[in-house]
Amino acid sequence: MRSKLKAMFTRNIGVKLLSFVLAFFIWIIIMSISDPQITKKIDGIPIETRHKDDFNNLEENEDLSINILTTGTVSIKVSGKRSEIEELSAGDFVAYADFNDFVGINAIPIHVEPRKQNLVNSLEITYQSKTVMQVQLVKSETKLINVVVEMINVPDDKYAYCKSVSSKLLEVTGPQEVVESVGKLVAYVDVAHMSGSMDYVTLEPVNLSGVKMDASSLEVSQSTVRVEVALYPVKEVDVIIDTSETEVVSGFAIYDAEQYSPKKIRIAAEEETLQKISMIRIPFKTDEPLIKEIKPVTMDFDITKYLPEGVYLKSENTVVSSSIVIEALGEKEYTVKLSELELRGLPEGYRLETPLEGDDEPEITIVVTGFKPETDKITGVEDLHAYIDLEKVMKTGLQTFSVKLDTGLDVKTEAKVELLIGNAEE
Repeated sequence: MRSKLKAMFTRNIGVKLLSFVLAFFIWIIIMSISDPQITKKIDGIPIETRHKDDFNNLEENEDLSINILTTGTVSIKVSGKRSEIEELSAGDFVAYADFNDFVGINAIPIHVEPRKQNLVNSLEITYQSKTVMQVQLVKSETKLINVVVEMINVPDDKYAYCKSVSSKLLEVTGPQEVVESVGKLVAYVDVAHMSGSMDYVTLEPVNLSGVKMDASSLEVSQSTVRVEVALYPVKEVDVIIDTSETEVVSGFAIYDAEQYSPKKIRIAAEEETLQKISMIRIPFKTDEPLIKEIKPVTMDFDITKYLPEGVYLKSENTVVSSSIVIEALGEKEYTVKLSELELRGLPEGYRLETPLEGDDEPEITIVVTGFKPETDKITGVEDLHAYIDLEKVMKTGLQTFSVKLDTGLDVKTEAKVELLIGNAEE
């Protein structure tokens, strides 16, 4: 039995070895075809720093800060098996500069590694867009900076109000030039993704021009603040420009006060408060009495100053612009006889006993007042179209009636006349 087995394995040994070698090479070829080596470019790997605090805490660096000149992200090209790198992205790699590598030559190597340990030996990084982080040691400064809360992604029908913030001033340390350019520390609260009314928010430095800054060279005494936010409902209300207390020089008056914008705004408050508000009234007040000018008198009002306590402005525009036209007052006087007036609507059963001719016919003085541009349009008594409305006569006897004008102009008169009304059957 042994001899048979031995003969089976040793017979044609050369052919068998050749077959094994050939099979191995065929397997290698198949694997290289099904899972070939490829190269992929990956962009946007953030550059981190490590052991920076250890460097800052060294006694010899007490008055110095590190100004990081190389910031942003790193791009790489990585080679390996398609099955391993095809789905890789920036999040699968880490790029870092370790301050333990700082030897005083103002440059620290940037290392890029896969986050998964099993890929460290199987992948090869063939290209790296940034290989060193440029830094410099500069004079250090510490400054107290205001903390500001700003809401983002607030629903259109809600108003987000910061009820409290855990810190309003924080220490910022870093290169003197960089620290002096910091205008504020902003906690951007993403209202749409808040889990409750209170949240811990990361602070971001913003420069004096309102632009976000790179924070890599700065150290803030705390990286987050606790913010409590209230969400209030929103309502649209009218804006009214109130001229009831506007002072005008004698002989002049407000001709037009309706030219202002916006005429509606959106406000927010607690539901009970909001229901009580239908308008926001803004008084038009000036330091001196107004008089007619070539151009309208224009003033801008900050809406927020006229909102009741606990009411907030949802509209982006915070200013109401109002223009008031002042005109001179005009006055014209006419004397007419009763027969020159139109008598309208005397009810059936009554008659006018006041004479319409002769020496006993009443004469009426009509004083027309209004804005001068309107009164100037009246050139004679015929433009007055004066009349007396008798439709409401319900009794006989001497009665007083107002003289009315049908001019189509913005003028008025307070003229009156006494007429004797009799019974038509007598």
